[in-house]
Amino acid sequence: MPLTSLLSGAALFLAGLTLAADYRGAAALFANTFLDPNQGDRAILRHYARRGVDHPELHYFNEAPRQPRFVRLGGGFAMAIGLVFLAGGVLSLVRG
Repeated sequence: MPLTSLLSGAALFLAGLTLAADYRGAAALFANTFLDPNQGDRAILRHYARRGVDHPELHYFNEAPRQPRFVRLGGGFAMAIGLVFLAGGVLSLVRG
């Protein structure tokens, strides 16, 4: 059981560190891939474009510059939680 906590804490800490430090643009890549509603179906966007109607999800690009900042903040929280799990796994492993 302590090994599971140790490994999951280490993985969560490293993932949070990657997002918080924005290593190689990871926060922007995460925001553009997972938080962009236009990433999915291009046929819907073509459907609205043909009719000249502004699709409501296109307003994402007004908020897009702020998204990586929120992802970096979430990465910091994930890093802190991962550090708690990592410390708990080490303590339970040492106490035996």
